Amino acid sequence: MKSTVVVLVVLAALAATVSAQLALENVDVDNVLKNEKLVKRYIDCTLERGRCEQNGRDLKVMIPRVLNEGCSGCTPKQVENSNRIIKFMKDNHPGDWAAIETKYKTG
Repeated sequence: MKSTVVVLVVLAALAATVSAQLALENVDVDNVLKNEKLVKRYIDCTLERGRCEQNGRDLKVMIPRVLNEGCSGCTPKQVENSNRIIKFMKDNHPGDWAAIETKYKTG
């Protein structure tokens, strides 16, 4: 029984890691940014003001990586999408972007 629990925990951790590595890779960022309701949901998720779905949880993993590590290890598509999102947030939701930077940026 204990070994089954350990295997399930390891598989869950592996699935979360793979999901986070794919974050911002296969997302149509332009369509997401056109949907203000979805943008608000992601903002609320990242700022712990609302519930998170998988893409929101992945985004929460990516934000510190982008802000603190210059997106180290990111694919070119992830860098492109991150830059698009950051520009959009600065231009359209500067207050929320400032709160996200405060929450996730270290040093």
